[in-house]
Amino acid sequence: MTSKLEAQEIQLNQFIASGQKEEAVRLLYQMAASCARNNDFERADDFRDRLYEVDSMALTAIVKVNEIIEAEKTKALTPDRRRIWARFFDGLSPEEADAFFFALKEMTVAADETVLQQGMTSDRLYLVYQGQLKIVHEGEHKQTLIHHLGPGDTFGEDTFFSINICTVSVCTLGATTLSYLERDKLDAIRLQFSQLEGHLKKICGSGRKIYDWLRQKGLDRRAYKRINYHTKVSFQVLSSADAALQRPVTAELWDISKYGLSFYFQSKNRQAVRRLVGRTLGVRFTLPVGDQEKEIALTGTVQGVQDHPLDEYSVHLKLRRNFSDEAMKTIRDIAGH
Repeated sequence: MTSKLEAQEIQLNQFIASGQKEEAVRLLYQMAASCARNNDFERADDFRDRLYEVDSMALTAIVKVNEIIEAEKTKALTPDRRRIWARFFDGLSPEEADAFFFALKEMTVAADETVLQQGMTSDRLYLVYQGQLKIVHEGEHKQTLIHHLGPGDTFGEDTFFSINICTVSVCTLGATTLSYLERDKLDAIRLQFSQLEGHLKKICGSGRKIYDWLRQKGLDRRAYKRINYHTKVSFQVLSSADAALQRPVTAELWDISKYGLSFYFQSKNRQAVRRLVGRTLGVRFTLPVGDQEKEIALTGTVQGVQDHPLDEYSVHLKLRRNFSDEAMKTIRDIAGH
């Protein structure tokens, strides 16, 4: 299908370059119809739009290809799919539902394959159409089964709606058919349907259930007490050799635990912030110890970034070297004062 389309696109560009408008219209019509019949609605819509650009007066071809695309879209949303995804159709307007479902891509995954890997990043929201999967937590010495997933379930919300690394792994138990939405597709749809992301969060959740399941298994990642302590910090991204890749950024320390810390900072570049997840940061701040200011220099890996109003983000860092019990007592005493 792809190679044939590539050849057709080459021929199309030749028709357009040589002013063969009728031939270009005829070929675009064929390409749009073929993509629609193969459920490749993104390309079908693109070719339909190009048809209009090439000759806006080719109304017969435009109307007919629109009818084909809409008919194939209706066929694609079978009664079975409408039943499985009823909560999406109930929670979205008809226009939002169409935009959402026809932005999805589909994949078939063999048994015993990992779809999401703990500790990695992901920008996909997954919908399970057929098959079974398991959610597992990869501990230092063992793997713990957290939950099972089947048709009608969704996963990936915790990294799709927030800027986090995967807290768990999701693996197939047998051959599985999944649909998925990519983050950049949602960002494009939001230009027309600004409320869609909020509606999807209500339908799918924002990943809270993962943390609830982990807590039930005694795997709460916040098992260690956090000490609220606010002071100015500076941080910068480090390479694997710990050489600075950018200038230090000023932030506000929020809390500290034995194994990590979090801080807030402002940025208008969301994409750059998203790239922080999984990166190593160097963090510096001072603590008042007795009559002196002691400088603290730490390194750690970004586990997640939460966005807040007014272009503000909170960064959650897992330390490479944990604080000692004595250090935590000192910090607790300082925070108490």
